[in-house]
Amino acid sequence: MKRTYKNPQFIILTVLLNVAIYSFVSFIKYKLNGLPLSEFRIDYIGNFLNLLITVVLIIGLIVLGFSKHQIEKPRLNFLITLQFLALFSLIISFILFDFINLASNEYLFSFPVKKVYTGFLMIASLIMQIYSLIYIWGIILGFEKYFEIRTLLRTISAAVILILFSLFFVWNVSGYSPEKNGNKKYEYALIPGAAVWQKVKPSPVFEGRIKKGLELYNQGIIEKLILTGGNAPGELSEAEVAYKYLTNRGVDFKDLIVEQSTSTTNEQIRYLKFDSEVHNSKSKVLIVSDDFHLARTLQMCKFFNVEAVGISTGHRLTFEKTLFYRTRESIALLLFWFFAI
Repeated sequence: MKRTYKNPQFIILTVLLNVAIYSFVSFIKYKLNGLPLSEFRIDYIGNFLNLLITVVLIIGLIVLGFSKHQIEKPRLNFLITLQFLALFSLIISFILFDFINLASNEYLFSFPVKKVYTGFLMIASLIMQIYSLIYIWGIILGFEKYFEIRTLLRTISAAVILILFSLFFVWNVSGYSPEKNGNKKYEYALIPGAAVWQKVKPSPVFEGRIKKGLELYNQGIIEKLILTGGNAPGELSEAEVAYKYLTNRGVDFKDLIVEQSTSTTNEQIRYLKFDSEVHNSKSKVLIVSDDFHLARTLQMCKFFNVEAVGISTGHRLTFEKTLFYRTRESIALLLFWFFAI
């Protein structure tokens, strides 16, 4: 007969570890983006998902503590190790992201390398939390046959469900069509930067954003255009390329705001948050971008408490590029929901 151990100390320790993990995740999300925790809002999808996983896990631990189930020592040690590793992964990711200048100007699969490394550690922490949740509830419900393997398969299924949910969110773009905007007017419109070709010209995706901004400006729908985006060595910045494109087509330079230090959508929305001129505007900011990009961008606006709406450029992509961009955006959206990076 296998030796079993009582649960109280284990329950207390794992509950405390999960509270620490949740608290540290919340700290990371707001600290890395320069926001006070007072701006935390539970109606934001990412915050709700973080809280849901933690609450369901802790409820499972409490139910386990008051039930007749007892955890064998190897399983007890395994679960505690998972919680410590989940917390440790978060701490290392925070150090890498905030304190170490790790390949800050390099990209991998169109993502900043720094974000790939830290994102991998954060995802590893999340997977360990989900695995622990399913593991504990599996013990409660009495799933014993091939227990560890079945828990792993259920964890993979949970990850797939999260990705599908994010994909659905990114694909649901009907609300961004120009017709939905009607005749509403805006003081500011943001044109997020995108790739620059041949060092001086906008890529087709970027040109689509600029053209739509120009169209809205000429229609009198927007008063000023905010052009964002930095540059790679040896080429014009994204914002400068957009500036030259627009001024060459008659846009008054006084109606253009140029920001050349940001390199990611996250940084560009953060710019809107902390720019006093935009922040004091009485109207919402209009985000002019591609439909696949707007879902994540507007979720970022909600996280930063920036009042914004989106309008699609209508730029057409091939099926292969559409699939690539939307899949990439869905993964990036999950990362932002859970960790705000």
